[in-house]
Amino acid sequence: MEKLLHWSIANAQGDKEAMAKAGQPDPKLLEQLFGGGGQDDPTLMVENMKLITNPEVDLENKLIAMDNFEMLIENLDNANNIENLKLWESIIKVLSYEEAELRSIALSIIGTAVQNNSTSQDNFLGHEGGLAKIIDLARDSEEPLDVRAKAFYALSNLVRNHPHMTKAFIELNGLDVIAPVLKDEKAQPKLKMRAIALLTAFLTSTNIDETIVGVFRRDGIIESAISQLSSDNNINIIDRVLAFLAQLISAGIKFSPEELEKLNVGYAELESIKDRLNEDDFQTVKYVLK
Repeated sequence: MEKLLHWSIANAQGDKEAMAKAGQPDPKLLEQLFGGGGQDDPTLMVENMKLITNPEVDLENKLIAMDNFEMLIENLDNANNIENLKLWESIIKVLSYEEAELRSIALSIIGTAVQNNSTSQDNFLGHEGGLAKIIDLARDSEEPLDVRAKAFYALSNLVRNHPHMTKAFIELNGLDVIAPVLKDEKAQPKLKMRAIALLTAFLTSTNIDETIVGVFRRDGIIESAISQLSSDNNINIIDRVLAFLAQLISAGIKFSPEELEKLNVGYAELESIKDRLNEDDFQTVKYVLK
């Protein structure tokens, strides 16, 4: 299989020298690669995972195998087969690999497999250490941007509409990964949007009451969210923050005097760009400032 991967890379690049070096692949393996009467999806999933976890396979071929695996599990049945094939543990182990590219794709695989898929969410939750590891990757400011962004993506899809996952997420102090990203002036807009997306996904699985808002305040989430209301900020980030604040207001949550003071300052800055913002959310939040 590794020889086939070398040949397929060279063939795609039109590198005749590399193709000659790799040698002509076994016709049966070509059938596996292109689906001509080859192996079924579960077998391909297992074979790709063997390549990913094989220490003798080089990074380039592991990345190809991971891309193949992710394409396979975009199919709902294949995603649910991760559990049946006992592959979750292998995927979770990749999260600790030295190569950032592998960690990133593993996170993407997890996020894709559990997206709008309660069966795979349940299955993932049954594997100890997986959720905690993803939270650690999202929290680690030393991780590359793509790894952290994919960690937030995976977390959003894990907690969305899944109260049991959300409970575990809270117990692991997962919410405290959000505020540091929003407060970090050097954080890329992509990462901030992923952090707010996680917050929005979290709210789909929990009652918005004073208890959970107390956790938001303890972790600095409300304060850091309000701090994003600046005309200099990314318009998509502002819109997402307004949607979050409007959701709190619709649930009957009252802002503290300090929060209202900061909201007033933020809204004074937003007047010049209000026509570019979601009107309903803008007006909902503005109403509490009267």
